[in-house]
Amino acid sequence: MRTQRLSAFAFVIVATLVVAAMTYSVKASSQPGPPLDPIAALLTEVRALRIAMEQSASVTPRVQLTLARLNIEEQRITQLGSQLDQVRRELNVVASESQKLSDRTAELERSIQIALDDKTRRMSEQELAVIKRELNAQLQREQQLRTRENDAAQALSTEQSRWMELNARLDELERLLAPVRR
Repeated sequence: MRTQRLSAFAFVIVATLVVAAMTYSVKASSQPGPPLDPIAALLTEVRALRIAMEQSASVTPRVQLTLARLNIEEQRITQLGSQLDQVRRELNVVASESQKLSDRTAELERSIQIALDDKTRRMSEQELAVIKRELNAQLQREQQLRTRENDAAQALSTEQSRWMELNARLDELERLLAPVRR
């Protein structure tokens, strides 16, 4: 759906730029001046039209190429945004599990201190050892996810910068096609 909207948007921009180029040629030729003979006036208008068409012909492919690149960048940004969201969801789950394990570790340490018999204390110590191993594994996983999150955020930022550069280039091409005011 978004790609269709972008394609329609790209078509509208290209069509607008072509119309602007044609408008330029019409305005350039319809400016008042001293009366000329009809052949000279026609020749002047044909030359102005040729210049406008050459300009349009040289800029239009660049506009189309820039629009295609802009579309690719938008797709990349969407993909990287989704990846970043996925990593953040995983990170939230792992952080929550780490917190639960930390809480359980504190409970077991308290129960070991207040245990009345050796059997209960040993069972709590064994469980504590298992929980600590799980907690260490969770903390390592959490660190890996934080690294992935940072990498994904940087990649997204880079792609957004490229998108902004392409958008600026498209604005410049649009200015090239704008009619010249005299």
